[in-house]
Amino acid sequence: MASPIFISTRSEYFSIRIVLRSIELTLSTIYNSLINKEFYTTNNIYLFIKYLKLSVILYILLNGPQLILKVSIQYLSENGFVNFNQFEKLMKFEYFLKYFLNINIFIMSTISFFDQDLETLFLCNLKYQDLKNNQQNFENYLKLSSNYKLDSSKSWSKNVTDLLKFSREFKYFIKRYTNYFFLNCILFLSIEYLPERFTSLILGFISFQTFVDKVGTVLSLILVTILQMSNYHYTVLVITTFYGSWNLAEDLLIYYFNKIHFTTSEQNQWLNTRKGVLFGIGLVYYLLIQRFPLMSFIIYSNAFFNMGYFITKFSGEIPDNSKSLATWCITESLWDGHERFVDNLST
Repeated sequence: MASPIFISTRSEYFSIRIVLRSIELTLSTIYNSLINKEFYTTNNIYLFIKYLKLSVILYILLNGPQLILKVSIQYLSENGFVNFNQFEKLMKFEYFLKYFLNINIFIMSTISFFDQDLETLFLCNLKYQDLKNNQQNFENYLKLSSNYKLDSSKSWSKNVTDLLKFSREFKYFIKRYTNYFFLNCILFLSIEYLPERFTSLILGFISFQTFVDKVGTVLSLILVTILQMSNYHYTVLVITTFYGSWNLAEDLLIYYFNKIHFTTSEQNQWLNTRKGVLFGIGLVYYLLIQRFPLMSFIIYSNAFFNMGYFITKFSGEIPDNSKSLATWCITESLWDGHERFVDNLST
């Protein structure tokens, strides 16, 4: 485990300006993808219906039992069969599910490893951008071999086992969400069961460690002070939203990294030099999914679709052969195009 950071300067890759520009780009891209008639193909309409069905199914599975239990306990409480404390416990459990677990995003991201239609959406927009920009990302992407490819002849359980054995992206995905859920459980236990002074200390420490390497020591201390003066709920909301958005942004790159064979250090460097841009993208989609859970899979599929556009804004053209890829990965892992990204948002 990395040692805590106490003194740090502001990251050149993560600034309010970069994040705001990334949010602006994401919102305009969502709008353009919805009004562009060229995207309304038969296959894309079919996929829209598919993900609409999955959105409804996922919503019912996650919220149906909880709603039934809530109505039942409320009815029994009003008629004197159970005490009001049972209803309070249910509300606390509902609060935990909504703000700390975020299981719907984890489920959708897990499904993305098995659903090739999401990759089809990503490639659809990537191909469209190639036609606009006279590039060959789409064709060159298809030429590259995958780090791991599912075998449709195998059972679901066998494919999961193979993913855990051979897919670096899947193993990293499980590790990311394990750490995320573990952190969220610490936050929940802190605000619910620890004395106030310990809760304040733990939330302050986690908040500071979250932001110190991104906005610098001074600004981090100011943010922590503001959060410490607020209700614990807002501190938790900031922390869980930050890490949830970042996880979602990385989830949207699963297909890209499955084809582009970065080493672990190169991939970490690639992500680090683009963290402000990626966070803005992840934040928009994370908040949309949280706000409109009934449309979660529709929003998630749109995120994959638009990643086919985003990737052309902060990554170079994919080489046309695997021999050139190794050298390209070394140079591509470092990105200094932030100013161009911020100043040029024409879509």
